[in-house]
Amino acid sequence: MKQKVFVIGFQKTGTTSLEHALQNLGYRVYGGDKNLLKFSDSQSLKEYIQQLMENWDAVQDMPWPLYYKELYQLFPDAKFILSVRPTDKWIRSVVKYFASIRVPMHQKIYNVPCAEGYEDRYIEVYDQHNQYVKAFFEGKSNFIIMEQGHNFNYDTLCKFLGIEDIPAVAFPHARNNKKRKLPNYKLYRDLRSLYWNFKKKY
Repeated sequence: MKQKVFVIGFQKTGTTSLEHALQNLGYRVYGGDKNLLKFSDSQSLKEYIQQLMENWDAVQDMPWPLYYKELYQLFPDAKFILSVRPTDKWIRSVVKYFASIRVPMHQKIYNVPCAEGYEDRYIEVYDQHNQYVKAFFEGKSNFIIMEQGHNFNYDTLCKFLGIEDIPAVAFPHARNNKKRKLPNYKLYRDLRSLYWNFKKKY
């Protein structure tokens, strides 16, 4: 059985790239689970996570990062990866991707209607999370910070996980195509937000 790996960085910090990289290394990776937000007591939450992780080796995506303490209490020998990027780049990416889409899970996390127009609150929660995680794991050898543009590569990941056979391929990353450039335009973001809010009945 593989050692558990928990990606505890917020969305838009390269979590999908890490998911693909871990999958390429043979890990069974579980994505976001909004059910985590439904638990009102810690014990029930831990029981849910414990049962869930019987079938998975790693997790990534929101809202998993919010539960780094519970994950550590359940799996103290697991590997914890805080994926980060500079705050200004992070918030730009979040706004471009989510715009004014009123995602219920995000509303619970940030306590505001949406990303666009409420950037200060998103930044506050993001920076606070990273600060708390770094303080919690200070001095622990099973914790690493992976930052896009610096050490976001197979060499860093494999050495941290104790994997000697490092893939001789490029680290997974999102493609930069025309479709990804459209969110730079506010009119496009507004129309896309209107569409998804209507379709999802947000």
